[in-house]
Amino acid sequence: MPPPTTPFAENYVEPRLDVLFEEIAELTGQRNAIDGRLVEIIAEIDGRGAADGNALWGATGCRSIEALVAWKAGVTPRRAGTMVAVAHRIDELPRCTQGLREGRVSLDQIGVIAEQAAAGCDDHYANLV
Repeated sequence: MPPPTTPFAENYVEPRLDVLFEEIAELTGQRNAIDGRLVEIIAEIDGRGAADGNALWGATGCRSIEALVAWKAGVTPRRAGTMVAVAHRIDELPRCTQGLREGRVSLDQIGVIAEQAAAGCDDHYANLV
């Protein structure tokens, strides 16, 4: 198929570009699912599910769970903060975090919700994202 004659030609995508877009989508979904698992691990390290409610990270010498995540995951402090925010609300946002684990939504999308949204918003935002 020849290239379009105008920048507004409909339904034309360079075949190689289409293949690359598909690969981006696949890899992004995998990254989202990995982020979902990391959030689950962070929640456990921070005491979710512990019978006594105590965090496991207390003996690491880190000043905060965010510092621990930044160190161990090799991410920026801001990204670590987003991961921890989601981990802190993992039980409150089950549908949103399920979407993250399934690779359908990104940590950035769920992070904004976890950091900003009011309680009881899970259904609303799960439908939105």
